Parts: sequence; structure tokens; C-alpha cells
Amino acid sequence: MRIAIVEDNVLHQETLLRYLNAYAAEKKLEVLVDCYQDGIEIVDQFKCNYDVIYLDVEMNIMNGMEAAKRIREHDEEVLIVFVTNYVQWAIEGYSVGAIDFLLKPLTYFHFEEHFKKILNKLVAKVKKAIPVKVGSGIRKVLLDDILYIESEGHYLYFHLKTEQFSILESMKNMETRLKEEHFFRCHNYYLVNLKYVKSIGKNGLTIGSETLQISRPRKKAFMEALTNYLGDGTLA
Repeated sequence: MRIAIVEDNVLHQETLLRYLNAYAAEKKLEVLVDCYQDGIEIVDQFKCNYDVIYLDVEMNIMNGMEAAKRIREHDEEVLIVFVTNYVQWAIEGYSVGAIDFLLKPLTYFHFEEHFKKILNKLVAKVKKAIPVKVGSGIRKVLLDDILYIESEGHYLYFHLKTEQFSILESMKNMETRLKEEHFFRCHNYYLVNLKYVKSIGKNGLTIGSETLQISRPRKKAFMEALTNYLGDGTLA
């Protein structure tokens, strides 16, 4: 687990770092913590590689709220926690998807209760998400949201439950990444989530509200994969 602390007050920074290390040692968690003195530092060096970011709201060069807005331009999934003296920042924090707020002065008891919620969020995200490069940033896509992935030229089109988006990637690479996640390539152009296959026809399958073709050379292997996934061989 990789965590960033962005805090210009050395005492507060050290307190939060001490609490993180103490909790990690108690629960036998592996954590790597980076500390920054101002919002501009993390924004300039940001590489979409953090699970959690703790942001002091009030900092001299770039405050935590502005830093959070910049970070959200590149990473929609990282958990952002604001650390502040003033509870009124909470309303504005929702605009950048803050997961929680910690009020100063911070006590270990309150931190412990807070971090239990963070761990629950992280466990859910890590189990079912895949990071993909979108433009200049990284987007973590929940596997349960993916109906199927379509190949067209050099691009892959992700067909999700509520939206579609594209990335520059090969189908072969994506198939390799998802081979252990119950996705199967039923056609040169389609990689489908077996969970959402509703029915099988003579030459195609129904997934969501769409019908996708199953290529003849792949049909036998596809049916075997689907049967193994369903266990009893019946379609959901």
C-alpha cells in the first residue's frame, strides 16, 4: 500500500506518519509513505501510484483543495483524505471525491477508526479493478463494470454498464491481463466478461442488450470456458 502525506507543518506531518506506521505494525500491513511539504510538490511529481493521499487543506503555495483538483485530472480512483482545522471544508471536499476528513489535533483513536474504513475501501478496489492508461493519466476500472471490450484498429473500446471509453492498447495484451479474471475472447474483436453472458445462439452471444458474434474457431473453447465459469453449465 502506497500513501502520501502532504503537510507543511512538520509536527502534524510527523504525527500522522507515526500513526500510520504504528497501525501498520500492529496489523502487519506493508505500507510505503512519501511526505511532501506543499501541494505543488505532489502535483509536480504525481505519477498515479498512490492508494491514499492525505492533504492538509491550508498550505502556502498550493493548498490541499487545489492540489486535489489537479490530482483528480489524472487519477479518479485514489482515495483522498483532507486533514484540517476547519470542518467547513468538508462541503467543498465532496466536489473532488474526498473519502474522509480528519480534524486536527489528530488522536490515534480517531485515526484508527478512520483507517479501518480506508482499508475496507482499498480491499474492495484492489480485488476488482484494473488500471488502464487514459490520455495522460491512469484510470482504474472495476471489472464488474465491464460488459465487454471491443478491438478496432489500434484502439480498445471498453463497454461498461453505464458508459464507453477507448484506450490505445492491443487486444492481445488486454487478453493476457484479464485471462485469470473470467474474461474470454470469443472473436478477434471481442473480449467478453463471462459473468454477463445471458444466452448463446447459433453464431452469437447476448451480453447486456447487445448480440456479439462468436467466431467458429473459438466457439468450442469459449463454450468450455463459459461452462467452467458457470459450474453447472446453465446460463444466468
